[in-house]
Amino acid sequence: MASATFKPYHYPNQRRWAIAFRSSRPADSLLGMPAGFASANNLPLAPTLAPLLDGDTPPRAAFDRLRLMEFRSVQLSATHPGLRPRELDKSARRDLLATLRRNDLDPSGIDLWIPSADFDDAKKADRALSAVLNAIELAVDMRAGSGGQPLTISLLLPTNPNAAQSIVDHAQHYGVRLADHSIPALQRDGVGVGIDPVAWLLEGTKPDEAVTAASSRLLSARLSDVLPTGMRGPLSDRAPGVGKLDALAYKVALSVSGYRRAVVADARQWLDPWRGIESTRDVWSRL
Repeated sequence: MASATFKPYHYPNQRRWAIAFRSSRPADSLLGMPAGFASANNLPLAPTLAPLLDGDTPPRAAFDRLRLMEFRSVQLSATHPGLRPRELDKSARRDLLATLRRNDLDPSGIDLWIPSADFDDAKKADRALSAVLNAIELAVDMRAGSGGQPLTISLLLPTNPNAAQSIVDHAQHYGVRLADHSIPALQRDGVGVGIDPVAWLLEGTKPDEAVTAASSRLLSARLSDVLPTGMRGPLSDRAPGVGKLDALAYKVALSVSGYRRAVVADARQWLDPWRGIESTRDVWSRL
């Protein structure tokens, strides 16, 4: 398959503005992350890229639009067409990083959602495992956009013990952090915790309690709500109290636990992802 090439995308007749502070962000001395993340009022969002890409929206256009909305980070996907590791050779990976830089965006991490059952299916197991191992190497190649650290991969660690061990060994070899979003959170050497508040709410557990329990093992926190229909949805100030998530308690728990990374605005299943990330950002920033 031909490798993807990323080029800047220009919207006609659209006003642009510069982000003056972008080039000189102070860094936290311990984690190498932007200073000020410890404040409960300063946990920035990184929208998930895949839901923002419809058939007519190339990644470069989505990056440009995110920049105009003043987002600073974006969560990549290793399963979306055009962004799969096997479709990105070294040149395409450099182009992707350059396009992110031109739009003042940092990659916050990589989503890799592969059903655990695929690792037990003789027809799918090899391909599923290869996808994870290749994504781990992609996380290393993308480190130039994340302060020199390999990107964290968000996934559900397979229940197949051999596949899980192969993944953990490969990640440790390359120095890549794995954020396992399994419920309950697993205790496994070399594997951190990822919190998806919707998944925890549907299990009957408050996400802020899950954050507190994960403590320093928390590598990736996501943000989304559960609508009365049972579907995922954004935070909204037009319909306060409709969702189940106590966003303030969740945000405070992240701050108290010492979380220092961007929070992933998880737009999967949202009816209008672009409007959703905007309303989620606005609500989140006011908490």
